[in-house]
Amino acid sequence: MKRSIISLSVLLATSLSSIALADDNHQHRFDGVNVDIPTLSHDYYLGENSGATHFWHGDTKDMTFTRTGGNDAFDAKSDKVHPQLTAHSQKMDKGIFTYKNKFFQIYGYGLTSPMIVDGDNGLLILDPVESVDKMQLVMADFRKVTGNNKPVAAIMYSHWHPDHYAGVRGIKGAENAKIIAHETFMENVVKGSMGGTGPALGFRVDYSLGTLLNVEEDGRINGGLGPDFEIREHSLIKPNTLVEGKFGKLDMEIEGIKVEFQHVPSEASDEITAYFPEFDMLFGSEVIQGESFPNLHTIRGTQYRDPSIWFPGVDMLREYNANTMMVSHGRPVNGAKHVDDTLTSYRDAIQFTYDQSIKAINDGATQEDLIRQIKLPAHLVNHPWLGDFYGSIRHAAKQIFVGEMGWFDGDPTTLNPTYSVEASTRYVNMVGGKEKMMEFAIDACDSGDYQWCAELATHAIRIDLDDMAPRELKATALRELAYRETNNNWRNWYLTSAQELDGSIDYSKKINLQAPDLMAEFEPAQLVSAMRFGLNAQRSQDKHFTVAFEFADTNETHALEIRRSVAQFHQDFAGQPKATVKLTKNVFLGLLVGKVDFVEAVKQGYIQVEGDAKAVPEFFSLFDKPAESPKITLR
Repeated sequence: MKRSIISLSVLLATSLSSIALADDNHQHRFDGVNVDIPTLSHDYYLGENSGATHFWHGDTKDMTFTRTGGNDAFDAKSDKVHPQLTAHSQKMDKGIFTYKNKFFQIYGYGLTSPMIVDGDNGLLILDPVESVDKMQLVMADFRKVTGNNKPVAAIMYSHWHPDHYAGVRGIKGAENAKIIAHETFMENVVKGSMGGTGPALGFRVDYSLGTLLNVEEDGRINGGLGPDFEIREHSLIKPNTLVEGKFGKLDMEIEGIKVEFQHVPSEASDEITAYFPEFDMLFGSEVIQGESFPNLHTIRGTQYRDPSIWFPGVDMLREYNANTMMVSHGRPVNGAKHVDDTLTSYRDAIQFTYDQSIKAINDGATQEDLIRQIKLPAHLVNHPWLGDFYGSIRHAAKQIFVGEMGWFDGDPTTLNPTYSVEASTRYVNMVGGKEKMMEFAIDACDSGDYQWCAELATHAIRIDLDDMAPRELKATALRELAYRETNNNWRNWYLTSAQELDGSIDYSKKINLQAPDLMAEFEPAQLVSAMRFGLNAQRSQDKHFTVAFEFADTNETHALEIRRSVAQFHQDFAGQPKATVKLTKNVFLGLLVGKVDFVEAVKQGYIQVEGDAKAVPEFFSLFDKPAESPKITLR
């Protein structure tokens, strides 16, 4: 099939001012044409023995880089990978950035790059990477390169997303450390796992971050903010040292090092940062999301991330006037003017996107208009921290409409549109049947109009989900769209949906956001309350009774009242339930995850029931487990 020509408007992202373009370019053949990708010359390189020319942003003073391994991203040239995306991968070699022999950023091991601070007699570790095995490798390489064998004294979780805490048990002795986070951290973890949309987020993360794809030219290329995102072992240790309140501060001295922790709502509502005043060093967490345009909205799904809150959060970081900045994602920035440039450009991009979207909405623009109209000005498009690799102004502008105005676009025909399956049936009949619709779709693909091809094939798919011909055609179109894409989330979703359509998808690597080690840190009240999201409305529509759960190990009782399709949670329940189930939190967890059989646990004495014993099996029968692998594209 033919490919349409793509114009490359954004040059390869480079460092702020220390990297200049060389006179000579090399060519990369992509999409049927020769594309010039500038060859970069650098004012300096890192490490005489590093074996690599690897760079941070800004000045050379007090900063070094030690290469520790290869690159987990796919970094080879391919006509199935946009050259800008290849260049982005080539930044992601594993290594350790060292500043003043005190601050160490362990880079390229996962989506997140933890920072380790060397204290007098112990270490402060900020943002463990997303998987236990990855964090074990981080610590092993840190100790090997630095020779530092000090124990961990404190760990900071910048916010509730798992790539900032889930590898914590890969740190030896972590269970004895101060664990620092915002006071709402655990509440948000619960909401994002079993206590809310966790199941949906789990399988949507697989699509957006490409965890079901192999690392290869027609698969996953990089994670946008790092080489990859794979949680092979999910862990959590509950915070024990909290930053309290909105914009709250916590000043501490950890192993002889003064630290100012600050709540900065931005990418996440519970985001905290760390500033080290004696060294003029700022850890910006994910307020600055990485070397990419920020994910003002994430297509995997999230509550509205209000840009009007986010860019003032960046301004809070600007007030430090820091000389050096490390962040959760991306390479360090060294030198006050370079830090200021990065922060200013980043916040300006966010404000521009928000303000111009609001302006367009006030002029009558719809979501369809915004994705086409709102484009960054040239000086921001070409900024090295604003490439279209993770977040995208395209889906950000659309979400601003929804966040500010709601889903309704103003055309009353969209209030109650014809159901999509029925509409597709009518469209297919209108053009003369499925074969004719497929002819139009094939013609679109042959002419390089892959978006239109996919849309036409979708109508043929909906009238017969088992017919493989339109499914395979749409899969082909989605792959072609993916190969032209710089944004990893878009590319991964195209490719994973293609696998769902042609039946080649492998769910064995799917992420589990309800891992036992995670749920073990939840309070009994949180576990009981979260059950309500599984209530089957039909089976419970004529039911009204209450079951209480008495936890012997924590001396607390909580209940769920089933009341005609609604499950109301009662904390610290003191009423008269139909039945009371006496057990420990671990046994209750076993019931929730299917590792404990209720009848057998009663026989073995792990569970006692007071009241109407028959009510308990009936109670549990009213709840459904989330779908294992729901269809996202094939529908």
